[in-house]
Amino acid sequence: MMKTKLIYSVVALTFSLHLSATELVYTPVNPSFGGSPLNGNFLLQKAQAQNAHSEPLNEKTFVDKFQEALERNLINSLTRRIADGEITEGVYDTGEFRVEVSHDTDGTIIVHITRLSTGEVTIIRMPALPGN
Repeated sequence: MMKTKLIYSVVALTFSLHLSATELVYTPVNPSFGGSPLNGNFLLQKAQAQNAHSEPLNEKTFVDKFQEALERNLINSLTRRIADGEITEGVYDTGEFRVEVSHDTDGTIIVHITRLSTGEVTIIRMPALPGN
């Protein structure tokens, strides 16, 4: 028994003399923090696979899309006609907005745009066009 303890001690002492330690170096995986750029696509795919959130689908009907397109065209037409000086004064309803065009005493064109759903008002003042 004493002989085995002596042998174990000699073997442990022999192995401990030959062991050496090296410095531990951390290498980041994420390319944003200095890791390899080749890991970027892999990390993105892993994140997307774990993402349980999705944007709710807000499909509009044909009628809604058609109404929005008509409103956009009407607003574009009004804008073009106001800028060209074709519209002098008037009130125009687009469904969602009420556009009131008027002139100030110095010839400035004033456009009041009211969002009918919220009552929010935007006022645009345009200087008078030369020749008008």
